Amino acid sequence: MLIDSLGRLYQKVILAQAGLALLVVLAAAIFDGKLAALSALVGGALVVVASFVYATLARKSKVSQVSAGKVLRRHAFAETAKWLVVLGLLFGALNSGWFIASWLVAAMCVALLGHWLVFLIIR
Repeated sequence: MLIDSLGRLYQKVILAQAGLALLVVLAAAIFDGKLAALSALVGGALVVVASFVYATLARKSKVSQVSAGKVLRRHAFAETAKWLVVLGLLFGALNSGWFIASWLVAAMCVALLGHWLVFLIIR
């Protein structure tokens, strides 16, 4: 039961983040053109990929049969891995030099709000 509800919650978070990122991509395309839309798409994708990494690492089978400390360590490891993925992909994208940084970061920020949207509003 717990595993299924965690899986559904992670899925909702990733879908909300992808949806919010696509809204920013649409806004970027309308207001600033193709390069801005591509930059926003990459920024949103960074967050979605990082959330998928977190969900994959944090969600192991039989969570109810391990100690609370082990679950906490697993989530701390997953969170660390998520941020390393975000930072690595972000610096890699920005280092390429052809993205519009403001749209890339805007899409990342808006997509990250999907996490709170799911936990505080949708559930």
